[in-house]
Amino acid sequence: MYCNACGKAIAEDVRFCSYCGNVVGFAAAPKRLMRPRAEKKIAGVCAGLAHYYDLDVTLVRILCIFLTLATGVCPGIATYLLAWIIVPSEPELKPVLAAQQPLAG
Repeated sequence: MYCNACGKAIAEDVRFCSYCGNVVGFAAAPKRLMRPRAEKKIAGVCAGLAHYYDLDVTLVRILCIFLTLATGVCPGIATYLLAWIIVPSEPELKPVLAAQQPLAG
């Protein structure tokens, strides 16, 4: 890969040119904790945590159940309900409809 500003050869995975200091490529979007709409079983809290920390969803669900049983059912359920309220849901993606054009005739 080459720097757009100075033209020097640079590594593929860098964000800044080591010669001129200009930004190369695009900045990565920050990770956000959200409850997904597609993979939820109850409210999507465990799926959201799994995606945020790059873990397996099943592992997070098992850990959630284990911690709920280990600490007492009421604190675990209360924590899950609180997370359900606090963690935002993933925005709904609506399909874009093409404008209908009259047929030529």
